[in-house]
Amino acid sequence: MKQGYVQKLNQLFFFLFVCCGACTRSREMPPTSALAAEQVNASIKSIYNTHIAGNAEQFVNNEVIRGIVTANDATDNFYKSIVIQDSTAAITLKLDGFSLSALYPIGMAVVVKLNGLWMGEYGGMLQLGGGIDRSDPQFPAILPLPSSLFQKHIVSVGLQKMPEPIEVGYDQLHDSLHSRLVKLNQIQFAENDTAAFFGDWVNKVTHSLSLKFCSGGTVYLRTSGFAKFAKQKSPNGSGSVTGIYSEFGSQRQLMIRDTSDVHFTNSRCSNNIGYTLFYEDFEQYPVSSTLNIPLWQNIPELAKQDFQIQRFQQNSFASVTALGSQESVISSWLILPPVQLNNSTHEQLGFLTRDAFDNGASLEVLLSANYDGRGQPWKAKWQPLKANIANGASNGIGASWVKSGNISLHGYKGQVFIGFRYTGSDLGSLTGKRNTNFWVDDVKITAQ
Repeated sequence: MKQGYVQKLNQLFFFLFVCCGACTRSREMPPTSALAAEQVNASIKSIYNTHIAGNAEQFVNNEVIRGIVTANDATDNFYKSIVIQDSTAAITLKLDGFSLSALYPIGMAVVVKLNGLWMGEYGGMLQLGGGIDRSDPQFPAILPLPSSLFQKHIVSVGLQKMPEPIEVGYDQLHDSLHSRLVKLNQIQFAENDTAAFFGDWVNKVTHSLSLKFCSGGTVYLRTSGFAKFAKQKSPNGSGSVTGIYSEFGSQRQLMIRDTSDVHFTNSRCSNNIGYTLFYEDFEQYPVSSTLNIPLWQNIPELAKQDFQIQRFQQNSFASVTALGSQESVISSWLILPPVQLNNSTHEQLGFLTRDAFDNGASLEVLLSANYDGRGQPWKAKWQPLKANIANGASNGIGASWVKSGNISLHGYKGQVFIGFRYTGSDLGSLTGKRNTNFWVDDVKITAQ
Protein backbone atom coordinates (compact mmCIF):
# COMPACT_ATOMS: atom_id res chain seq x y z
CA MET A 1 0.00 0.00 0.00
CA LYS A 2 2.86 2.34 0.86
CA GLN A 3 4.46 1.70 -2.53
CA GLY A 4 1.17 2.52 -4.27
CA TYR A 5 0.83 5.71 -2.24
CA VAL A 6 4.35 6.84 -3.22
CA GLN A 7 3.69 6.03 -6.86
CA LYS A 8 0.51 8.13 -6.85
CA LEU A 9 2.36 10.97 -5.11
CA ASN A 10 5.09 10.91 -7.76
CA GLN A 11 2.46 11.02 -10.49
CA LEU A 12 0.88 14.04 -8.80
CA PHE A 13 4.23 15.87 -8.62
CA PHE A 14 4.89 15.10 -12.30
CA PHE A 15 1.44 16.41 -13.26
CA LEU A 16 2.00 19.65 -11.31
CA PHE A 17 5.48 20.05 -12.83
CA VAL A 18 4.15 19.71 -16.36
CA CYS A 19 1.25 22.12 -15.72
CA CYS A 20 3.44 24.73 -14.03
CA GLY A 21 6.05 24.40 -16.74
CA ALA A 22 3.38 24.96 -19.35
CA CYS A 23 2.11 27.99 -17.41
CA THR A 24 5.62 29.40 -17.21
CA ARG A 25 6.21 28.93 -20.93
CA SER A 26 2.84 30.53 -21.67
CA ARG A 27 3.73 33.58 -19.59
CA GLU A 28 7.09 33.85 -21.38
CA MET A 29 5.51 33.83 -24.88
CA PRO A 30 5.48 37.36 -26.36
CA PRO A 31 2.06 38.83 -27.14
CA THR A 32 0.78 38.79 -30.72
CA SER A 33 1.80 42.40 -31.35
CA ALA A 34 5.37 41.71 -30.22
CA LEU A 35 5.56 38.64 -32.42
CA ALA A 36 4.27 40.64 -35.37
CA ALA A 37 6.82 43.40 -34.76
CA GLU A 38 9.61 40.83 -34.80
CA GLN A 39 8.48 39.68 -38.24
CA VAL A 40 9.00 43.08 -39.91
CA ASN A 41 11.43 42.51 -42.79
CA ALA A 42 10.78 45.37 -45.23
CA SER A 43 10.36 49.13 -45.33
CA ILE A 44 7.65 51.02 -47.18
CA LYS A 45 10.26 52.44 -49.53
CA SER A 46 11.55 48.95 -50.33
CA ILE A 47 8.11 47.81 -51.50
CA TYR A 48 7.82 51.00 -53.59
CA ASN A 49 11.01 49.90 -55.33
CA THR A 50 9.42 46.61 -56.40
CA HIS A 51 6.62 48.37 -58.28
CA ILE A 52 6.56 48.62 -62.08
CA ALA A 53 4.80 51.77 -63.27
CA GLY A 54 1.34 51.03 -64.68
CA ASN A 55 1.23 47.54 -63.19
CA ALA A 56 -0.33 45.98 -60.10
CA GLU A 57 1.58 43.40 -58.09
CA GLN A 58 0.56 40.77 -55.55
CA PHE A 59 2.88 40.08 -52.64
CA VAL A 60 3.94 36.44 -52.36
CA ASN A 61 7.23 36.53 -50.42
CA ASN A 62 5.94 37.11 -46.89
CA GLU A 63 6.95 40.77 -46.79
CA VAL A 64 6.02 42.52 -43.54
CA ILE A 65 6.12 46.30 -43.01
CA ARG A 66 5.47 48.55 -40.04
CA GLY A 67 4.21 52.12 -39.96
CA ILE A 68 2.43 54.73 -37.86
CA VAL A 69 -1.11 55.77 -38.80
CA THR A 70 -1.02 59.42 -39.89
CA ALA A 71 -4.56 59.66 -41.35
CA ASN A 72 -7.83 57.73 -41.08
CA ASP A 73 -11.58 58.15 -41.50
CA ALA A 74 -12.16 60.03 -38.22
CA THR A 75 -13.64 63.04 -40.07
CA ASP A 76 -14.71 61.07 -43.18
CA ASN A 77 -12.22 62.90 -45.39
CA PHE A 78 -10.25 59.68 -45.98
CA TYR A 79 -12.86 57.22 -47.21
CA LYS A 80 -12.37 53.58 -46.22
CA SER A 81 -8.63 54.04 -45.92
CA ILE A 82 -5.79 54.73 -43.54
CA VAL A 83 -2.36 56.15 -44.30
CA ILE A 84 0.75 54.72 -42.63
CA GLN A 85 4.27 56.10 -42.61
CA ASP A 86 7.67 54.81 -41.53
CA SER A 87 11.05 56.54 -41.63
CA THR A 88 11.45 55.84 -45.35
CA ALA A 89 8.08 56.50 -47.03
CA ALA A 90 4.29 56.34 -46.64
CA ILE A 91 1.43 54.50 -48.32
CA THR A 92 -2.38 54.27 -48.27
CA LEU A 93 -4.21 51.09 -47.23
CA LYS A 94 -7.67 50.64 -48.75
CA LEU A 95 -9.89 48.92 -46.17
CA ASP A 96 -13.50 47.88 -46.69
CA GLY A 97 -14.86 49.00 -43.36
CA PHE A 98 -16.26 51.91 -41.38
CA SER A 99 -15.11 53.56 -38.14
CA LEU A 100 -11.55 52.61 -38.99
CA SER A 101 -10.36 55.35 -36.64
CA ALA A 102 -11.56 53.25 -33.70
CA LEU A 103 -9.41 50.32 -34.82
CA TYR A 104 -6.48 52.35 -36.13
CA PRO A 105 -6.36 55.76 -34.41
CA ILE A 106 -3.82 58.36 -35.49
CA GLY A 107 -0.51 57.56 -33.84
CA MET A 108 -1.14 53.79 -33.72
CA ALA A 109 1.79 51.70 -34.92
CA VAL A 110 0.63 48.82 -37.09
CA VAL A 111 2.35 45.83 -38.63
CA VAL A 112 1.05 44.88 -42.07
CA LYS A 113 1.57 41.34 -43.36
CA LEU A 114 1.63 41.82 -47.12
CA ASN A 115 1.46 38.21 -48.29
CA GLY A 116 -1.60 37.96 -50.55
CA LEU A 117 -2.22 41.72 -50.66
CA TRP A 118 -1.98 43.81 -53.84
CA MET A 119 -0.21 47.06 -54.64
CA GLY A 120 -1.15 49.36 -57.51
CA GLU A 121 -1.65 52.95 -58.60
CA TYR A 122 -4.40 55.49 -58.41
CA GLY A 123 -3.51 58.64 -60.34
CA GLY A 124 0.16 57.73 -59.94
CA MET A 125 -0.18 57.15 -56.18
CA LEU A 126 0.59 53.69 -54.79
CA GLN A 127 -2.03 51.93 -52.66
CA LEU A 128 -2.32 48.61 -50.86
CA GLY A 129 -5.50 46.54 -50.93
CA GLY A 130 -7.03 43.11 -50.91
CA GLY A 131 -7.61 42.50 -54.61
CA ILE A 132 -7.39 43.79 -58.15
CA ASP A 133 -10.09 44.94 -60.56
CA ARG A 134 -9.01 44.38 -64.18
CA SER A 135 -12.28 45.38 -65.83
CA ASP A 136 -10.24 48.09 -67.57
CA PRO A 137 -7.03 46.24 -68.57
CA GLN A 138 -5.12 49.49 -69.12
CA PHE A 139 -5.93 50.80 -65.65
CA PRO A 140 -6.11 47.99 -63.08
CA ALA A 141 -7.66 49.24 -59.83
CA ILE A 142 -6.87 48.15 -56.28
CA LEU A 143 -9.84 46.76 -54.34
CA PRO A 144 -10.13 47.32 -50.57
CA LEU A 145 -9.22 44.60 -48.09
CA PRO A 146 -12.41 42.93 -46.72
CA SER A 147 -13.04 43.57 -43.03
CA SER A 148 -12.97 39.82 -42.37
CA LEU A 149 -9.25 39.86 -43.26
CA PHE A 150 -8.20 42.89 -41.20
CA GLN A 151 -6.89 40.82 -38.28
CA LYS A 152 -5.06 38.44 -40.59
CA HIS A 153 -3.05 41.19 -42.25
CA ILE A 154 -2.96 44.12 -39.79
CA VAL A 155 -1.71 43.94 -36.21
CA SER A 156 -1.88 46.98 -33.93
CA VAL A 157 1.33 47.35 -31.94
CA GLY A 158 0.48 50.35 -29.77
CA LEU A 159 0.32 54.14 -29.77
CA GLN A 160 3.57 55.81 -30.72
CA LYS A 161 4.91 59.33 -31.00
CA MET A 162 3.57 60.86 -34.21
CA PRO A 163 6.17 61.59 -36.88
CA GLU A 164 6.83 65.29 -37.35
CA PRO A 165 5.49 66.61 -40.67
CA ILE A 166 8.17 67.32 -43.25
CA GLU A 167 8.34 71.05 -43.91
CA VAL A 168 8.71 71.62 -47.65
CA GLY A 169 8.38 74.40 -50.21
CA TYR A 170 6.73 74.13 -53.60
CA ASP A 171 9.87 73.06 -55.48
CA GLN A 172 10.50 70.28 -52.94
CA LEU A 173 7.15 68.58 -53.56
CA HIS A 174 8.24 65.47 -55.46
CA ASP A 175 6.76 61.99 -55.75
CA SER A 176 9.11 60.73 -53.03
CA LEU A 177 6.69 62.48 -50.65
CA HIS A 178 3.58 60.64 -51.83
CA SER A 179 1.24 59.94 -48.88
CA ARG A 180 3.67 61.60 -46.45
CA LEU A 181 2.62 63.98 -43.72
CA VAL A 182 3.94 67.37 -44.82
CA LYS A 183 3.72 70.96 -43.64
CA LEU A 184 3.51 73.85 -46.11
CA ASN A 185 4.45 77.28 -44.75
CA GLN A 186 3.81 80.81 -46.03
CA ILE A 187 0.76 79.79 -47.95
CA GLN A 188 -2.77 81.16 -48.44
CA PHE A 189 -5.97 80.35 -50.28
CA ALA A 190 -6.44 81.95 -53.69
CA GLU A 191 -8.68 85.00 -53.49
CA ASN A 192 -11.57 83.19 -55.21
CA ASP A 193 -11.24 80.30 -52.76
CA THR A 194 -11.15 82.39 -49.58
CA ALA A 195 -14.27 82.05 -47.40
CA ALA A 196 -15.35 79.12 -49.59
CA PHE A 197 -16.73 75.81 -48.30
CA PHE A 198 -13.98 73.25 -47.77
CA GLY A 199 -16.09 70.56 -49.47
CA ASP A 200 -19.08 70.27 -51.78
CA TRP A 201 -21.44 69.02 -49.08
CA VAL A 202 -24.50 69.64 -51.29
CA ASN A 203 -23.54 67.28 -54.14
CA LYS A 204 -21.40 65.07 -51.91
CA VAL A 205 -18.43 65.13 -54.28
CA THR A 206 -14.75 65.83 -53.68
CA HIS A 207 -13.89 69.49 -54.12
CA SER A 208 -10.62 71.41 -54.61
CA LEU A 209 -9.51 74.77 -53.26
CA SER A 210 -6.34 76.45 -54.53
CA LEU A 211 -3.57 77.07 -52.00
CA LYS A 212 -0.91 79.48 -53.23
CA PHE A 213 2.59 79.78 -51.80
CA CYS A 214 3.57 83.37 -51.15
CA SER A 215 6.80 82.68 -53.09
CA GLY A 216 4.92 81.11 -56.03
CA GLY A 217 3.36 77.72 -56.72
CA THR A 218 -0.08 76.18 -56.27
CA VAL A 219 -1.23 73.13 -54.33
CA TYR A 220 -4.84 71.95 -54.43
CA LEU A 221 -6.55 71.21 -51.13
CA ARG A 222 -8.86 68.23 -51.74
CA THR A 223 -11.84 67.68 -49.45
CA SER A 224 -14.55 65.03 -49.62
CA GLY A 225 -18.15 66.18 -49.75
CA PHE A 226 -18.78 63.73 -46.91
CA ALA A 227 -16.13 65.28 -44.64
CA LYS A 228 -17.52 66.45 -41.30
CA PHE A 229 -15.90 69.85 -41.90
CA ALA A 230 -17.14 70.22 -45.52
CA LYS A 231 -19.60 72.95 -44.45
CA GLN A 232 -16.88 75.03 -42.82
CA LYS A 233 -15.34 77.87 -44.80
CA SER A 234 -11.70 78.46 -45.67
CA PRO A 235 -9.99 81.19 -43.64
CA ASN A 236 -8.51 84.45 -44.84
CA GLY A 237 -4.91 85.41 -44.15
CA SER A 238 -1.84 83.18 -44.57
CA GLY A 239 0.11 80.67 -42.54
CA SER A 240 0.74 76.93 -42.65
CA VAL A 241 -1.17 73.81 -43.66
CA THR A 242 -0.37 70.25 -42.58
CA GLY A 243 -1.74 67.24 -44.46
CA ILE A 244 -1.16 64.15 -46.56
CA TYR A 245 0.57 64.96 -49.86
CA SER A 246 -0.49 63.42 -53.16
CA GLU A 247 -0.34 64.03 -56.88
CA PHE A 248 -2.88 63.47 -59.64
CA GLY A 249 -1.67 64.17 -63.14
CA SER A 250 0.22 67.46 -62.95
CA GLN A 251 -1.68 68.60 -59.85
CA ARG A 252 0.06 68.67 -56.49
CA GLN A 253 -2.56 67.96 -53.85
CA LEU A 254 -3.01 67.96 -50.09
CA MET A 255 -5.67 66.40 -47.86
CA ILE A 256 -6.10 67.55 -44.27
CA ARG A 257 -7.35 65.39 -41.39
CA ASP A 258 -9.49 68.22 -39.97
CA THR A 259 -9.47 72.02 -39.93
CA SER A 260 -7.00 72.12 -37.03
CA ASP A 261 -4.41 71.28 -39.69
CA VAL A 262 -4.87 74.81 -41.08
CA HIS A 263 -3.06 77.54 -39.11
CA PHE A 264 -3.57 80.96 -40.68
CA THR A 265 -2.51 83.63 -38.19
CA ASN A 266 -0.77 86.10 -40.53
CA SER A 267 -2.14 88.68 -42.92
CA ARG A 268 -2.29 87.81 -46.62
CA CYS A 269 0.93 88.01 -48.60
CA SER A 270 0.85 90.25 -51.67
CA ASN A 271 3.86 89.09 -53.68
CA ASN A 272 2.20 86.01 -55.18
CA ILE A 273 2.66 87.08 -58.81
CA GLY A 274 3.52 83.92 -60.69
CA TYR A 275 3.89 80.23 -59.89
CA THR A 276 4.81 76.88 -61.40
CA LEU A 277 2.06 74.52 -62.56
CA PHE A 278 4.41 71.76 -63.73
CA TYR A 279 8.14 71.05 -63.75
CA GLU A 280 10.34 68.10 -64.69
CA ASP A 281 14.14 68.00 -64.88
CA PHE A 282 14.53 64.18 -65.26
CA GLU A 283 17.21 64.06 -62.56
CA GLN A 284 15.69 61.38 -60.32
CA TYR A 285 15.33 58.57 -62.86
CA PRO A 286 17.70 55.75 -63.92
CA VAL A 287 20.14 56.73 -66.66
CA SER A 288 20.49 54.78 -69.93
CA SER A 289 17.03 53.33 -69.59
CA THR A 290 13.66 53.74 -71.27
CA LEU A 291 11.96 56.83 -69.87
CA ASN A 292 9.33 55.55 -67.44
CA ILE A 293 7.84 58.33 -65.30
CA PRO A 294 4.43 57.98 -63.60
CA LEU A 295 1.64 59.58 -65.67
CA TRP A 296 3.99 60.36 -68.57
CA GLN A 297 3.45 58.41 -71.78
CA ASN A 298 6.35 57.18 -73.90
CA ILE A 299 4.72 55.73 -77.02
CA PRO A 300 6.29 54.58 -80.31
CA GLU A 301 3.85 55.13 -83.17
CA LEU A 302 5.97 53.71 -86.00
CA ALA A 303 8.79 51.25 -85.17
CA LYS A 304 9.84 50.70 -81.55
CA GLN A 305 12.12 53.59 -80.73
CA ASP A 306 11.40 55.05 -77.27
CA PHE A 307 12.58 58.17 -75.50
CA GLN A 308 15.41 57.35 -73.09
CA ILE A 309 16.93 58.93 -69.97
CA GLN A 310 20.51 59.96 -70.74
CA ARG A 311 23.15 61.99 -68.91
CA PHE A 312 25.88 64.37 -70.10
CA GLN A 313 28.07 66.73 -68.06
CA GLN A 314 26.32 65.83 -64.77
CA ASN A 315 22.87 66.57 -66.22
CA SER A 316 20.04 64.11 -66.97
CA PHE A 317 17.49 64.63 -69.76
CA ALA A 318 15.09 62.87 -72.15
CA SER A 319 16.74 61.68 -75.36
CA VAL A 320 15.48 60.23 -78.62
CA THR A 321 17.11 59.13 -81.89
CA ALA A 322 16.37 56.82 -84.81
CA LEU A 323 20.02 55.69 -84.89
CA GLY A 324 20.35 51.92 -84.68
CA SER A 325 16.69 51.20 -85.38
CA GLN A 326 17.26 50.24 -89.04
CA GLU A 327 13.73 51.39 -89.76
CA SER A 328 12.60 53.42 -92.74
CA VAL A 329 10.23 55.57 -90.66
CA ILE A 330 10.37 56.39 -86.95
CA SER A 331 7.64 58.26 -85.09
CA SER A 332 7.81 58.44 -81.30
CA TRP A 333 5.74 60.37 -78.73
CA LEU A 334 6.60 61.65 -75.28
CA ILE A 335 3.49 63.08 -73.56
CA LEU A 336 3.37 65.02 -70.30
CA PRO A 337 0.80 64.23 -67.58
CA PRO A 338 -2.53 66.03 -68.11
CA VAL A 339 -2.46 69.72 -67.24
CA GLN A 340 -5.53 71.43 -65.76
CA LEU A 341 -5.88 75.06 -66.94
CA ASN A 342 -9.21 75.98 -65.33
CA ASN A 343 -7.71 77.38 -62.14
CA SER A 344 -5.00 79.63 -63.55
CA THR A 345 -4.34 82.36 -66.12
CA HIS A 346 -1.53 83.43 -68.48
CA GLU A 347 -0.03 79.94 -68.65
CA GLN A 348 3.30 79.55 -70.46
CA LEU A 349 5.26 76.47 -71.50
CA GLY A 350 9.04 76.44 -71.63
CA PHE A 351 11.75 73.80 -72.08
CA LEU A 352 15.31 73.26 -73.32
CA THR A 353 16.49 71.22 -76.31
CA ARG A 354 19.87 70.19 -77.68
CA ASP A 355 20.67 68.33 -80.88
CA ALA A 356 23.49 66.01 -81.87
CA PHE A 357 24.62 64.80 -85.33
CA ASP A 358 21.73 66.64 -86.93
CA ASN A 359 20.88 65.22 -90.35
CA GLY A 360 17.26 66.18 -90.78
CA ALA A 361 15.08 64.37 -88.23
CA SER A 362 12.44 66.56 -86.57
CA LEU A 363 11.13 67.24 -83.07
CA GLU A 364 7.79 68.98 -82.57
CA VAL A 365 5.85 70.09 -79.52
CA LEU A 366 2.06 69.80 -79.75
CA LEU A 367 -1.06 70.33 -77.64
CA SER A 368 -4.30 68.35 -77.56
CA ALA A 369 -7.57 69.16 -75.84
CA ASN A 370 -9.33 65.92 -76.85
CA TYR A 371 -6.68 63.25 -76.23
CA ASP A 372 -8.05 60.62 -73.80
CA GLY A 373 -4.68 59.90 -72.17
CA ARG A 374 -4.88 56.17 -72.92
CA GLY A 375 -2.34 55.57 -75.66
CA GLN A 376 -2.57 56.01 -79.45
CA PRO A 377 -2.11 59.79 -79.45
CA TRP A 378 -2.15 59.82 -83.26
CA LYS A 379 -5.92 59.30 -83.10
CA ALA A 380 -6.42 62.62 -81.30
CA LYS A 381 -6.35 66.15 -82.67
CA TRP A 382 -3.05 67.93 -81.96
CA GLN A 383 -2.12 71.54 -82.56
CA PRO A 384 1.56 72.42 -83.15
CA LEU A 385 3.01 74.98 -80.74
CA LYS A 386 5.58 77.49 -81.94
CA ALA A 387 8.86 76.79 -80.19
CA ASN A 388 12.58 77.23 -80.77
CA ILE A 389 14.02 73.73 -81.26
CA ALA A 390 17.76 73.07 -81.43
CA ASN A 391 19.13 72.27 -84.90
CA GLY A 392 22.22 72.43 -87.05
CA ALA A 393 24.75 70.47 -84.94
CA SER A 394 25.67 68.20 -87.85
CA ASN A 395 29.20 67.30 -86.69
CA GLY A 396 28.59 66.46 -83.06
CA ILE A 397 26.72 67.69 -79.99
CA GLY A 398 25.26 71.18 -80.06
CA ALA A 399 27.40 73.74 -78.24
CA SER A 400 24.65 74.68 -75.76
CA TRP A 401 21.06 74.14 -74.75
CA VAL A 402 18.46 76.10 -76.72
CA LYS A 403 15.57 77.79 -74.91
CA SER A 404 12.15 77.14 -76.42
CA GLY A 405 10.97 80.65 -75.60
CA ASN A 406 7.80 81.39 -73.63
CA ILE A 407 5.06 79.45 -75.39
CA SER A 408 1.68 80.92 -74.49
CA LEU A 409 -1.11 78.51 -73.54
CA HIS A 410 -3.51 81.40 -73.06
CA GLY A 411 -6.97 80.64 -74.43
CA TYR A 412 -6.93 76.94 -73.56
CA LYS A 413 -9.15 75.74 -70.74
CA GLY A 414 -9.87 72.47 -69.02
CA GLN A 415 -7.55 69.48 -69.21
CA VAL A 416 -4.95 69.49 -71.98
CA PHE A 417 -2.04 67.27 -72.97
CA ILE A 418 1.31 68.48 -74.26
CA GLY A 419 3.49 66.10 -76.23
CA PHE A 420 6.82 65.90 -78.06
CA ARG A 421 6.82 64.00 -81.37
CA TYR A 422 10.02 62.79 -82.98
CA THR A 423 10.12 61.81 -86.66
CA GLY A 424 13.13 60.26 -88.41
CA SER A 425 14.54 57.22 -90.24
CA ASP A 426 17.57 54.95 -90.18
CA LEU A 427 17.46 53.13 -93.53
CA GLY A 428 19.01 53.82 -96.91
CA SER A 429 22.25 55.53 -97.83
CA LEU A 430 24.22 57.58 -95.35
CA THR A 431 22.96 60.78 -96.95
CA GLY A 432 19.37 59.53 -96.84
CA LYS A 433 19.22 58.77 -93.14
CA ARG A 434 17.52 61.16 -90.71
CA ASN A 435 18.53 60.01 -87.25
CA THR A 436 19.32 63.22 -85.37
CA ASN A 437 19.61 62.79 -81.61
CA PHE A 438 17.39 65.28 -79.73
CA TRP A 439 17.60 66.03 -76.02
CA VAL A 440 14.78 67.60 -73.96
CA ASP A 441 15.17 69.04 -70.45
CA ASP A 442 13.62 71.36 -67.83
CA VAL A 443 10.02 71.17 -69.02
CA LYS A 444 8.10 73.84 -67.14
CA ILE A 445 4.61 75.36 -67.18
CA THR A 446 4.07 78.60 -65.28
CA ALA A 447 0.89 80.58 -64.60
CA GLN A 448 -0.57 83.51 -62.71
